[in-house]
Amino acid sequence: MELIGINIRSWLYSGESCLEDMVLGVEEKAVRDSSNHLSAEEFYCCLGIVVCQIGTNNFAHLCQVVGHYRGEASQVWDRSRGDGPPAGETYEIKVLSRIHRVPDGVTGPLADIGIHPDHRAAVLHDLLDMG
Repeated sequence: MELIGINIRSWLYSGESCLEDMVLGVEEKAVRDSSNHLSAEEFYCCLGIVVCQIGTNNFAHLCQVVGHYRGEASQVWDRSRGDGPPAGETYEIKVLSRIHRVPDGVTGPLADIGIHPDHRAAVLHDLLDMG
């Protein structure tokens, strides 16, 4: 039996409608940004932390990336008050946790790539503990 490593990525939504964009993505089981480019070999072994920051609060949820989004990606975020998440590849996800506020001490400072790789395992555990 061949063991496949799990990779934890992060997607960052920003702007004043970022939490709304995150909720719409959860409802449609989709995630998108311009930083993550996955190959077909990474599907099913890629966990994603989708994060946004509103003021001093960080909100995130955990998902598993299962493939390219098969629906019409332009319609996922068309109900958003904002511009929706950044342009980029849209992936289909299986949602593994609800959206929770994650303490700054767990997330560390957010970067353009979302959660820094050094903090992703801690955020993953926090989201799994919260359910």
